[in-house]
Amino acid sequence: MSRKGEIVIGGLIGLIYYFIYIVIIPQIHRLLGANSVRSDIHVDIPLAGFFLSLGMLASITKGTIFSFIINALIKILGLIAYLYIVHGRPIIMEASAASYTMTIAISPEPIIYVVSIWTLATILIDILAIVERLRPSVPGAIEYIREVLE
Repeated sequence: MSRKGEIVIGGLIGLIYYFIYIVIIPQIHRLLGANSVRSDIHVDIPLAGFFLSLGMLASITKGTIFSFIINALIKILGLIAYLYIVHGRPIIMEASAASYTMTIAISPEPIIYVVSIWTLATILIDILAIVERLRPSVPGAIEYIREVLE
C-alpha cells in the first residue's frame, strides 16, 4: 500500500476512535436515560483533528514501537475524554402510576467499567501482538513475560 493510502487509513482509524469514544458511547448513555449528556451530536473539531492526526502518525510509524505507543495513546485519551463526558451523570428513569412519580437514578459506573476494561484489553492484545512479532528475533520473549507475570 502506498504511503498516501496508509495516511488516509490512519486518519480514518483516528476518526473512528473519536466517534466511538466521544460520540457513540456517550449517546448510548443518553439513550439509557443520562439526561445531562448532550442529546445533539456535537463534533469538537480540534479534538477530532487531534485524533485524526494521531491516527495518521500511528499509520506512518506502522511496524515500529512508536505505532503501538501512539495507538495506545489514542485509546487512553479516548477513554479519558469519554470518562469526562459521562462521569457523575447518573442514568435517570422515571415511572408514573396514578398520581405518584418514581424516579430511579442509576450510576453509570458499570458501563464505565466495561468500556475501560475493553480499552485496556485491546491495548493488552496489541502488546501481545508485538511480543509475538518479536518472538523470532528475541528468543524466549514469551517465556520471559510468563515468568514476570507469575
